[in-house]
Amino acid sequence: MERIDDERRRLVAYDGRELPFDLLVTVPPHTGQQFVVDSGLGDDAGFVPVDPHTLRSREHERIFVLGDASDIPTSKAGSVAHFATELFVDNFLAAVAGQPLPNSFDGHANCFVESGRGQALLLDFNYDTQPLKGAFPLPVAGPMRLLTPSRVNHLGKLAFEQVYWRVLLPGHRLPVTAHLSMAGKKPAEEH
Repeated sequence: MERIDDERRRLVAYDGRELPFDLLVTVPPHTGQQFVVDSGLGDDAGFVPVDPHTLRSREHERIFVLGDASDIPTSKAGSVAHFATELFVDNFLAAVAGQPLPNSFDGHANCFVESGRGQALLLDFNYDTQPLKGAFPLPVAGPMRLLTPSRVNHLGKLAFEQVYWRVLLPGHRLPVTAHLSMAGKKPAEEH
């Protein structure tokens, strides 16, 4: 994209192509921190290359990376850091003891996306599975619907804000698996 023509509501590409839009949401290029590059641990984009399943540095076996500083191929979302951390602790303790790492992270992420008018979408995916439609957290019953804007999803997001501050940040565990569950999800061909 070269520029946005706001008056005509068009995206203008460098080659002259134009794409009309009603609502434009863009994401700028995401890069890591300069100090990661300067440390020699990061790649040119400022992320530390890690094994995506163990979060262990590809070059330094005594370094593990959680959160936005790693180059794992999933979103830079809080849920990713949370799920990765749940699996990391046992891996770290095993590494310190010189034992094989027991857990493998699948890239699980879920997040609410506000869609306006008191509605939100809910996404749940991992490295191998793109967001699918379905019910969450209980198969069929939900009450939330995946990839479908709804008031219930918006209320779920508001409720999760309280769970985040009162349960997750103080370090309490939720009865939710760190791995993606396919329960309640509809394969893409059923959409």
